[in-house]
Amino acid sequence: MTHYIKLLSLSVLGVSILGFGCKKFVEIPPPTTELVTTNVFNDASTATAAQTAIYTSMFLNGAGFGIEINTGLSSDELQTYFSGSYFFDLYTNTLNAINDGNSLSGQWSGPYNYIYQANAVIAGLQNNSGVDTASKRQLTGEAEFIRAFWYFYLVNTYGDVPLLTTTAYQTNSVASRTPMEKVYSQIVADLIDAQKLLSPNFVDETDTAVSQDHVRPTKWAATAFLARVYLYTGDYKDAAIQAGAVINSGQFSLVPDPNQVFLENSNEAIWQLMPPPGYYATSEGTLFILTTSPGNSSAGAALSPQFLNAFDSGDLRRIDWVDSIIVSGSTYYYPYKYKADMSSTTLTEYGMVLRLSEQYLIRAEAEAADNDLTDATSDVNTIRNRAGLGNLPNATTTDLQLMLLAIQHERQVELFTEWGDRWFNLKRTNALDSVMTMVNPQKGGTGWQSFQQLYPIPTTDIQNDPNLKQTPGY
Repeated sequence: MTHYIKLLSLSVLGVSILGFGCKKFVEIPPPTTELVTTNVFNDASTATAAQTAIYTSMFLNGAGFGIEINTGLSSDELQTYFSGSYFFDLYTNTLNAINDGNSLSGQWSGPYNYIYQANAVIAGLQNNSGVDTASKRQLTGEAEFIRAFWYFYLVNTYGDVPLLTTTAYQTNSVASRTPMEKVYSQIVADLIDAQKLLSPNFVDETDTAVSQDHVRPTKWAATAFLARVYLYTGDYKDAAIQAGAVINSGQFSLVPDPNQVFLENSNEAIWQLMPPPGYYATSEGTLFILTTSPGNSSAGAALSPQFLNAFDSGDLRRIDWVDSIIVSGSTYYYPYKYKADMSSTTLTEYGMVLRLSEQYLIRAEAEAADNDLTDATSDVNTIRNRAGLGNLPNATTTDLQLMLLAIQHERQVELFTEWGDRWFNLKRTNALDSVMTMVNPQKGGTGWQSFQQLYPIPTTDIQNDPNLKQTPGY
């Protein structure tokens, strides 16, 4: 903890030096000095600060710029208690580019800010004699991982997006959309390279000494994310290989008690975000835990009836990861994976970004796609047994379609409100149209249209870049 506090102070310096803050990517002016190359990368400490500033900023910006709230409202996980706002438009799937695109700008410009910073780190470390080889490898690997991480969320939110791998402002400011397949190729290349460069151990601010904090990406974070990317691109063989490597690494294990999963440095945590000094709750706990009616909360959301009905009887995830509050005779249910909220005075939880249970579900789906229902059954049952449900029914273990449905169901109740997993996986499995056609009218929508699977780009960004086209349908 002490090491990371020191690192955090350097991270703040890194943010200041790089000068990006929370500005929209398209509004970042061309660099007016050579500070990024001549000062930040003079030594390993400031270079490390430049990279780790991204993790601090991710926490301070609600980890994923509201991905959990936005996609949860768009899908069947959450319901809103705000009217006349972009939250309501998300909920009823009636987003429009002019108003809502700008309101959701963080989900577009935020990732590009981090990508710009990652590009700056990668460029600054090339042909650099001021940073030792070990730090250069670790930091380059982390930067490539971060670039891949955020491009994954961009393509899954917007489809084709500009692929920017340099800090060349004049080129970046007029970039057009790149086909999603090419972006995915860059994501895979970055993650494969990151696997080779990153330490297999969690490291502290020295970039080499082993740390107990799971707050910097490792080789296993790159491997876990690569498994997910392969699953999303239909490369089931490699998805199973990568997920299996994480599961068999000996570095992580499923936490028997669901209430212990999201604690700091959980054995299940492949990568977490640490709250900076002065913060005692994660952004998820702060947003989701209700202490009053949803209409008076910051997120204005609660779990939807559609989602609550998805749990099997006796599921510990329903018991341990869902709580409720009664206000004026009305009961509101909310995600309770994180127990600490704004009233907390002791730090006990870190924000979970990647965890082991997803790797079991990735491998199970990849095995099922290869018609290996025996191993798929074993992996699904590992997750179900932790949830107190026991093994799958026999009929499911011998029927491919039933098995695939069972895996998606486990994803729904295991990974709910975590980084948009439900929304993105419905889209990935071509189930989003059928689910939302049914759910949209229940939410008060006027009817689902397939183009609503993607979000609109902020109109200000469209206006600033003559080559950037709006998402079709908006």
